[in-house]
Amino acid sequence: MAPKTGKSTFGSKLPRSLFLQFEQGTNALDGIRGVPMLKWTDMKQVLRQLRDPRAQEMYDSIVVDTVGIAWSLCENYICSQNGVSQINEIPWGGGFKLVKQEFQEVWREITLLGYGILFIAHEKERTTEMRDADGEQIRAVAPDLPNAPYSIINSLVDIIGYLSTQMNVDGTTERYLYTRATPHVFAGSRYKYIAPRISFNNDGYTELVNAIGDAIDRQVQDDGAQVTDHTELPMPSNVRPFNDTMTEARELWNKIVAARGDEGKSKMHEIITNVFGHDVQLSKVTEDQQDFVELVIDDFKKLI
Repeated sequence: MAPKTGKSTFGSKLPRSLFLQFEQGTNALDGIRGVPMLKWTDMKQVLRQLRDPRAQEMYDSIVVDTVGIAWSLCENYICSQNGVSQINEIPWGGGFKLVKQEFQEVWREITLLGYGILFIAHEKERTTEMRDADGEQIRAVAPDLPNAPYSIINSLVDIIGYLSTQMNVDGTTERYLYTRATPHVFAGSRYKYIAPRISFNNDGYTELVNAIGDAIDRQVQDDGAQVTDHTELPMPSNVRPFNDTMTEARELWNKIVAARGDEGKSKMHEIITNVFGHDVQLSKVTEDQQDFVELVIDDFKKLI
């Protein structure tokens, strides 16, 4: 989306929406339920909560603002998990594979849980293969995403739309959502008959729903297609002193060992391996791994 076109406002119109605030674009909007996403472990915490039926009763839509920052935090998470500062430091391209797997699994699970997702991205210009009358390559506006996360998001969504503002000769402005590619706009849709450009001059959401409904109705009519129906979420906890985190982890470890013996130890080692990517001694984790220990603690509590 182009800057200042109301992308966050549009997201707020989705029914019972929860904003995952990877950037602070909703501060000026009233009534927004949002969770600050400062680290990828925040995202992991929210995913656990979205599995709760109580969350599913409260929310229908998840708004990711913005997906580019989400990808960067996911990459940082994999780096921390593997003790490197750059993803390419993981041998044989393994880091890029791990990031793609982690990123895809999170969003795929959210869709499988039944939530609708709106991914918001900034725009950037890309050089296309098309050329103008002077033989110069045409540049088109596209989502500001590396190829890896773009391909993942593209496989999940029904519409890749570009929201822009058009200035009229009388000085007024109008907003439009492009759902089909043009020589200068990158867009697309799974809906065969959706309008290539949708007016967004009201709330946007109603206009989009109506456009999708019209496209489905036409496909049913022309192609004979069948239509098939398919406690408040807490915020991530504030950062607490590292020693407090480690004290709770040790206390839980001792309590589980006392109650469940070797079987409990085995379960805890499985949890640690799942969170860290390999088995580690909790006594040797460093302060910059506190987020991982918090995830371990959450799973330890389920063993009690």
